[in-house]
Amino acid sequence: MSRSTITTETSVMFTGVGGQGILLAGDVLAAVAIEAGLDVKKSEIRGLSRRFGSLWCQVRLGEEVHSPVRGEGAIDFLVSLEMQEGLRRRPYLKPGGTALINRLWIDSNGTARSAPPADFDETKYAGCLWLDGTETTRRADRMRCLNFFMLGALAALLPFEEATWTAAIESVVQPRFLPANLEMFSAGSDAVLLQNAPPRKTK
Repeated sequence: MSRSTITTETSVMFTGVGGQGILLAGDVLAAVAIEAGLDVKKSEIRGLSRRFGSLWCQVRLGEEVHSPVRGEGAIDFLVSLEMQEGLRRRPYLKPGGTALINRLWIDSNGTARSAPPADFDETKYAGCLWLDGTETTRRADRMRCLNFFMLGALAALLPFEEATWTAAIESVVQPRFLPANLEMFSAGSDAVLLQNAPPRKTK
């Protein structure tokens, strides 16, 4: 990918809970920008890093980037590994922005499930693409690779070549973890490209 592919600043927010690899996801995207010859700024991770604590970080990339953080109404892509965190950060999306939200609902007591409460209606949230990353990684016995599934979903919407993503992932991931992470990265990309994530209205 050449520098001319992205000519304006693009802002991405990653959000989720402690233990999901939010910081690593941001590191991978920053490495992609560097591989592509772009300027990049990454915010420090914000929130509670303890397990199930709310976390977010931002990555901004382009030909010239001046600040690592944008406020509400200014983010191009929101990538959330947990549903409630995604809805909490949704106001950061700019008009026409896209939220990629994994179907994982963590109750206040720490109980995690791949389905939201019965009265939750995904169709009410414009600009959101709902993804079955939790279920996909569970079936593949790759639960710790959910962050790479969601990175793959984001990759399907950004103009970087697959080789650029692969090189970036290889630069930040230990070799013994590469096969599983690349497998789930491809699964996430396919989930978006094949449009396998229609909104659900719970009956």
